[in-house]
Amino acid sequence: MTALQDHTRSIIALSWSRMLGLPDEDLLGRPARHEITRPDGSAVSFLQLFGHAVLSGPAEVLRDARGIDDAALTEERCLLDLARRHGEGARSRGASTLLYAEEPPSLGPSQLGAISYDQDHVRAVLAESPADDVQISGIATAPWSAALVSEDSGAALGAAGREVWSGMLAQLGVLTAPSRRRAGVGLHLGAVAAEEAFVEGLIPQWQARSQSVGALRIASRLGFTAAGTQTTVVFEQ
Repeated sequence: MTALQDHTRSIIALSWSRMLGLPDEDLLGRPARHEITRPDGSAVSFLQLFGHAVLSGPAEVLRDARGIDDAALTEERCLLDLARRHGEGARSRGASTLLYAEEPPSLGPSQLGAISYDQDHVRAVLAESPADDVQISGIATAPWSAALVSEDSGAALGAAGREVWSGMLAQLGVLTAPSRRRAGVGLHLGAVAAEEAFVEGLIPQWQARSQSVGALRIASRLGFTAAGTQTTVVFEQ
């Protein structure tokens, strides 16, 4: 993977600044750690992007985190232990690698099936998949979604979704039906979702779970470049 161009980096940094409520220039200057105080009970998030670190969460959590270095806070276990000091029901949403693409992928047509925008096909994939996988993908609530459907059987093989962040980033999610994994379904759906994002003038963003070798491999094949990480812990009642 090659480094992202300055223009792309600026757009990504600006998008994240606006989503987090930081001044527009905060993630573009000299690398620093930023703190964002959220109400008690809010999620705790640690973002690393282009050398900057952003920790957001309740004030007591931020205070205790000041003695912990960035490398440690990136670790899922460290952030979870920190959150558990201040509230029961802390649950990790995982650690993710943030990746971005600057050019449309160069994959050709799929031999597996055809793209369908019929929401019945998308729902069929969601119904077949584990609940945690569905939540991570974000497809269930995505404004744009599509499925890859077998032209022989008519079965839905997988689905992709896209949500626009800050009007500039296309957050992509891909989900392969459990019985169809490791056959190239996710790769093709990721390519379609990324290509359509470019058509709309958006920068595709892929959040791959840091321990998901398959997701990281797909992102690499599609030309995505790693730019940062995000680890999140939520408090559940």
